[in-house]
Amino acid sequence: MKMGKLTGVYVVLVTPFTKDGDVDYDGLRKNVRWLAGQGVHGVIPLGSTGEFASLDDDQKERITQTVIAAAGGKIPVVVGSSAETTEKAIYYAKRAKDLGAAGALVLPPWYYTPDPEEIVHHYTRISEAVDLPIIIYNNPFTSKVDIEPPTVARLAELPNIVAIKESSGNMRRIAEIRTLTNDGIGIFCGWEDMAYESFVMGAQGWVCVIGNVVPRMAVDLFELITVKNDLAAAWELYKKMLPFLRYLEYAGKTQKALKYALDKMGLAGGYCSSPKLPLSDADKAEVDQLIQGMQ
Repeated sequence: MKMGKLTGVYVVLVTPFTKDGDVDYDGLRKNVRWLAGQGVHGVIPLGSTGEFASLDDDQKERITQTVIAAAGGKIPVVVGSSAETTEKAIYYAKRAKDLGAAGALVLPPWYYTPDPEEIVHHYTRISEAVDLPIIIYNNPFTSKVDIEPPTVARLAELPNIVAIKESSGNMRRIAEIRTLTNDGIGIFCGWEDMAYESFVMGAQGWVCVIGNVVPRMAVDLFELITVKNDLAAAWELYKKMLPFLRYLEYAGKTQKALKYALDKMGLAGGYCSSPKLPLSDADKAEVDQLIQGMQ
């Protein structure tokens, strides 16, 4: 029997760092508590936005503990559990479960470019080893591995593979996955400026970057389409959000922009992990203008 589905707007968290490169756990706690009061349906630490690849195992564990404690049972926490080996991914997912996570978000291994059989083997072993809802993370632009719909259909047969974060940027994928799986797997939008289209096509959730800064707007967009079926009102809201959504998706400065905005809001943005540098003054002015345009 399939595990319960995850739905809604799940904000993929930034990881605030100090100038010395340490994680600002107090700041992270503050951010999560704020988000929990903004109506989001869940949060995800240790995703791409959270710079998971720059963190060691001790930092990952403490971040997981901090976020779950700060969420306080008010919202579920799905923990990024990606690794280059299956054994390590299993380890991360097991630790997430032990610490109270509601699910795990898992990329395929990326460096050695697994073929479809190896992708299926990877997720099957994780599914069998960890009794936890798993969201497949398909992000071919970063990982260079594309989990295509026929492979997704095979994975959807596993009882605790409950959803896929679809970050291919190909809108056809939603219909293809829904058709091949007979709606047997949930679909989360993973491409910021395709949120509206994804919800209209039947996506049940959004692994959401912009929600770090404007969580209420993200939730309103999702609910206008999926709950109220008010596409006209949703489109007017989406038009306001689109310039910043596109910036976050294409400018190559996602974490920098979010952290700058969070600091200005009195929350914890902090620094990025090295070697990423802060925004230039010109970039800051552009981000200011984009955020102002959403008001």
